[in-house]
Amino acid sequence: MLDYKLVEAVSAVIRLGSFEKAAQELGMTQSAISQRIKLLEERVAQPLVVRSKPIKATDAGARLYRHYQHVNMLEQEILTDLPDGSGEHFRRVALAVNADSLATWFVRVAEVLFLDYALLVDISAADETRTLDLLKQGTVMAAISTQDKRIQGCKVSTLGAMRYIPVARPDFILRYFPEGVTPSALKKAPAVVFGRDDELHQKFLKQHYRISAGEFPAHVVPSSEGFVNVTRTGMAYALVPENQVRPYLENGELVRICDKEVLRPLYLHSHNIDSSILKSVVDMTRAIAQMELAKV
Repeated sequence: MLDYKLVEAVSAVIRLGSFEKAAQELGMTQSAISQRIKLLEERVAQPLVVRSKPIKATDAGARLYRHYQHVNMLEQEILTDLPDGSGEHFRRVALAVNADSLATWFVRVAEVLFLDYALLVDISAADETRTLDLLKQGTVMAAISTQDKRIQGCKVSTLGAMRYIPVARPDFILRYFPEGVTPSALKKAPAVVFGRDDELHQKFLKQHYRISAGEFPAHVVPSSEGFVNVTRTGMAYALVPENQVRPYLENGELVRICDKEVLRPLYLHSHNIDSSILKSVVDMTRAIAQMELAKV
């Protein structure tokens, strides 16, 4: 039978990636954390963490971590249902959300989950193509991704699509696109991209203008909010979620540079367990996505 005090120590180290941070969170010394992990490794006869920087889970450690996440969630539900006169209870759920959703519509999901269900969200922000990795590792209970493939032990549902449009300040357009948005103009106009391998921006240019990676100048800003801020300065044009820049489109600070756009489907993946907490997360995410996202 598992000793969950030992499992808790392993889980904290895996989640936080550090013995020091795990010790601080659990109110223990690093030595005590290390001893608990060593004891559990001896009992299961295999290593559970790779002692690198940051700490990483072995396959066995990842399986144990996923198990602890499930047990912890079910325990939260039981404790919340048992009256003890201590007042309001908060439950917690770990989620992986892509940066653009977090900067736009998903904040509304977090708000409703807190106000209506007393849920505290522990959000890991990651590229939408990498959020599934966190779900596979057991770090989170649900994840938003651009991939619809089913993961073992999980279920997937379609949320809708984010509409990305190219925008810039009016003076930027006059300077770089005086004769319209053409391939030659785009090869000279500075863009802002999330990273040097920004697949979405490259897809937009390749699909509509036959421009390949490396054929255009770009600022690299790994932040959804930073995208908009850089564009508002007049430094660049950007391909951004329409709902993120709607206020600036309405007041004329930013305008679309052309009628081309990209629709990126989003999917919600969640562990297939019987949990009222997870059901609330799935139901609310789907409901708000239906209002905020474009239809696929």
